[in-house]
Amino acid sequence: MRGAAVTVYMTKVWGFSEPVGPLQFGASGWRDSAAKVLKPGDLVVLVGTLGPETMEGERGRILGMMEPTTEPVSALDFLKPRGPSDFNAEGKYKWPFGLLNRAAWRFSEPRRLLSEVSARRFQMDAAQGIVALLPDEADAILALPRTPSPLLSSFRTTLKVEGEEEARRRAAPPPTTTRTGVMHMRRAPASTYLLELERGRERELGFKIGWAFDWKARRRGFIQAAMPSIGGLNYRGRRFEIWPTAMEAYRMEQALLRRFDSARHPQNREVLTGVTFDELDDAWSAYVRRNGT
Repeated sequence: MRGAAVTVYMTKVWGFSEPVGPLQFGASGWRDSAAKVLKPGDLVVLVGTLGPETMEGERGRILGMMEPTTEPVSALDFLKPRGPSDFNAEGKYKWPFGLLNRAAWRFSEPRRLLSEVSARRFQMDAAQGIVALLPDEADAILALPRTPSPLLSSFRTTLKVEGEEEARRRAAPPPTTTRTGVMHMRRAPASTYLLELERGRERELGFKIGWAFDWKARRRGFIQAAMPSIGGLNYRGRRFEIWPTAMEAYRMEQALLRRFDSARHPQNREVLTGVTFDELDDAWSAYVRRNGT
């Protein structure tokens, strides 16, 4: 039997695969509504829809179960779309809003039909959000045999919860004798950085945009070469964004340099002059919003 304080909810899905990603929603409002009602220990049962998007053998059946948290995440940080049907008419992923999972389970074969444990007809709420099950429905489902499922991990979630060192460790590609060094490093975490060039009290002389596996070490190298203690330039760290792979850090660097192409210095195309930090900061934040979490 369930603990008295635990509520079991249900939602409709197109399928259930392992490892398991976050609990997904098509709109932030549905995710926010779920987060408001979920308590620690609450469970969400996943039932296959009756539509053609769900495999025939999974339609209407009780497929899996999740124990979600109320921690909002981007679903695309965890998984990749399966195909064209996962996008809407505007080309956007249909279920980008997620809640981080604490645990998940797959119900054992043969999977039961939801209609065998509930005579209710569930409306659109069950497809867009989560709907609380009645006590007898929940008890019948929790009595079904199930096995624990592994969870997908996210670089950005690990970064937020456990820190940069652990995120880098988990994201590092496994060593192999067949992968070339360049390809191996492209998949390692790296940062895009924004450094402000200054000399004494002179500020905003220019800005250096680049990417590096260790941006702080890169900054120290610039400072040592410029020798600000005897009148050279100082490089002040203003912004950095860590990415799961070096290719993503490089893409951000290139996008920002293209955005401010007219401000690039002719002797160093990674240095911008005649632009303010506020302008750069706005463009930086907009890129991260579009491409980050």
